[in-house]
Amino acid sequence: MQNHSVNIPLYYETHTASDANSPWLLFIHGAGGSTRTWRKQVEAYQGKFHLLLIDLPGHARSVEASQSQHHYDFEWIGNKIWEVVDILHIRSVDIIAVSLGSIIAMQMRFSRPNAVNTMVFAGPIVALNLKLRLLARTGLTLAKVIGYQNFYAMTARITLPRNNHKKSRDIFVRESKQISDIEYKKWTAMYGKTLDRTLKQLFDKAVDAPILFLIGAQDHLFMGPAMDYAKKCSNVIVELVDRCGHLVSLEKSDIFNVKCHDFLVRKNS
Repeated sequence: MQNHSVNIPLYYETHTASDANSPWLLFIHGAGGSTRTWRKQVEAYQGKFHLLLIDLPGHARSVEASQSQHHYDFEWIGNKIWEVVDILHIRSVDIIAVSLGSIIAMQMRFSRPNAVNTMVFAGPIVALNLKLRLLARTGLTLAKVIGYQNFYAMTARITLPRNNHKKSRDIFVRESKQISDIEYKKWTAMYGKTLDRTLKQLFDKAVDAPILFLIGAQDHLFMGPAMDYAKKCSNVIVELVDRCGHLVSLEKSDIFNVKCHDFLVRKNS
């Protein structure tokens, strides 16, 4: 493994396979996460694929790299990740993303369609229901009242409410404690101002890249819109994971890893 953080826009880690021709897998975590939330996937795929893991702006070890940016949007975030890909001279990637990372992945493919081979989304976010739209629009005001850390913990509880979601919920809440109020404000402001518009732009039409949705059967907020999108798109494969919430890659990592691996091998063969 190589760790990098100097003279680059975002922190990243690489794990290279012995076969130079192996595909590059790009991992994009969700809001509040970090490269550490992909530990189970690194263990499963190390040596089989080239792996690239990135800390999103304001998260974990990408804090200093994004301090000069006062406002975030999905296009800017996607371009910052592409900068890392370009630094490494990677010609194309297969993207594995969780939750909010699925939006960033779609934005990246929107920007460079020929550089994204396939995409795997754990708990994809493709549209906002009424509850989420209200939370997104009122998030910044509510966070100012109760505190950003408390707001994140509250949304984690809403998203992952069951007892069997506790492990994945606790991991993301723990990782989120590294995020400053300044960074929380930038991300929360983006949810309220541009999230709904971005989702409509990116998921209004089908894309031609093969996509795998791995969705927890207990994902009460995001499963419905994701299933509706998949019904309209012949290139989207849906796998439902029983007794699992929103964060499939954490809560049911063994199942996620097997299904993701099989999909990638099949599509890259």
